[in-house]
Amino acid sequence: MKICCVIIDDEPFARKLLLDYCSRVPQLSVLGDFSNGLDALSFLNHNKVDLIFLDIKMPGISGIDLLKTLGNRPKVIFTTAFAEYAIDGFELDAIDYLLKPFDFPRFLKAINKAFTSFPIEKPTSSLNNSSQDDFLFVKDGRDLVKVQLDNILYIKGQKDYVMFITKSRKIMSLMNMKDLEQDLIQKAFVRIHQSYIINTQHIELVASDKVRVNSEYLPVSQTYRLTFREYLGKHK
Repeated sequence: MKICCVIIDDEPFARKLLLDYCSRVPQLSVLGDFSNGLDALSFLNHNKVDLIFLDIKMPGISGIDLLKTLGNRPKVIFTTAFAEYAIDGFELDAIDYLLKPFDFPRFLKAINKAFTSFPIEKPTSSLNNSSQDDFLFVKDGRDLVKVQLDNILYIKGQKDYVMFITKSRKIMSLMNMKDLEQDLIQKAFVRIHQSYIINTQHIELVASDKVRVNSEYLPVSQTYRLTFREYLGKHK
């Protein structure tokens, strides 16, 4: 899936940085970059855009006012040096709010949120009626690895990093467990411990204080036990 995006920011360095970051993610297609909202407005009204990287404080028209003028709004990730605009941004259903200066891992975190916010494309026809799998792009060293969600057995938190344990490999990535939990809450994943999020498709056995996933026993902590039991009750 290609996400068509535009960059709107009055700072040349900020536009250059975003163009560089976007170029590292093959699924992002940058249709254009603009130094002000008025120039971008005509383009947005005549072209299909999925995602906008949008500065807030710009001459002529602010990013927030620009967004309010759009009838069929694309999804937006705000990029700004002013934290006080965060509430206004999220009231407009922004995917994320990148506070300048931000690095590539923080950018990638926002992009992962963007990927999960788009509807998953379905094949027009299929002999077995299987649908296209959900996925995440995970930073592994200097590479971006596409990880199919149904291949993930569980996720283990380790301080500022998480370990994705999949059917075929382990991937360590600079990500946050809380953010991952929010991103995966509508999927087949549930948190069972401060350090564990499991793919419920791979549960083999449930005991009072542990679950077995791929022949490995993982702890269910008191904090998450009730939520986990409620999840199981809804999916009997």
